[in-house]
Amino acid sequence: MKELDNGEWIENPEKPERIETIRSALEEKGFVINEPKDYHVSHVFAVHTSEYVEWLKQKSMTVSPKREYFPEVFGYDKLFDTGTPVTTGCYIASLAGVSTVLNCVDSLLDDETVAYALCRPPGHHAGVATGGGYCYFNNAAIATKYYQKHTRGFVAVLDLDFHHGNGTQEIFYYDDTVLYVSIHGDPRVFYPWISGNSWEIGEDSGEGFNVNFPLDGDTEGPEYMRTLTKALQEINDFSPDLLVVSLGTDTHVADGVGHFKLIDSDFSMMGKLVGEIETPKLVIQEGGYNPQANAVSVLNFLKALK
Repeated sequence: MKELDNGEWIENPEKPERIETIRSALEEKGFVINEPKDYHVSHVFAVHTSEYVEWLKQKSMTVSPKREYFPEVFGYDKLFDTGTPVTTGCYIASLAGVSTVLNCVDSLLDDETVAYALCRPPGHHAGVATGGGYCYFNNAAIATKYYQKHTRGFVAVLDLDFHHGNGTQEIFYYDDTVLYVSIHGDPRVFYPWISGNSWEIGEDSGEGFNVNFPLDGDTEGPEYMRTLTKALQEINDFSPDLLVVSLGTDTHVADGVGHFKLIDSDFSMMGKLVGEIETPKLVIQEGGYNPQANAVSVLNFLKALK
């Protein structure tokens, strides 16, 4: 696939290899990989508008194989950037990602304490009625709504992707049953630019339940861990029934899209710190575009989390 970036056509980094290497690494270390069963599309409508879902379905069904559709008229076209093409398989692939996270939620409802959803495409940039940032359906938000439907519990979403999860923030911005906490590159410099500032704290009932930690692009492990400790204190104070971790491994120094400078061992520390939160945890794969760095980062994070 291609994407239009700063007026130039470049190779889209959202490729199958970035997920396949993670799976191989986990299997080699003895992690059990369960193939997900399919869930009905109705769960998507708990988060996204029917107009958006139908638009994506129709565009995906009508685009020619090996071709891509890019937005031509923003507003009519439901993607907010030129880096997220519609392909013939993106609607079905996005539904498969939703099924993956819902399988994980069901395993947690059946008394598992940790579940990892190896999803592609990612989801945290998808808003109520828009897609973007390689995201079509918001996996973390759909999983949260599904969990709450079955439990009426409180959920904290910890977003560790390099890029701010503008979609997840939008979905829960007025909601006091979901705490959204994000550590990301400063939106004054980095994508998505439209959200992720520290003054965005939620509105109405949701005021105080949205916490952003924007950081400089050259952030290294020690500063990141200090920030993560603050983020986890916010979550501890909220005392959620479920912690959803949007894990983007594009924070690794070897990633070609993100700009943080985290190294392999930092992901072990991240997993250890997150693991100290005493509540069931759903970890969802978001970004991460260097296949080898992804595999090591996820493996280190999950080993320390257990």
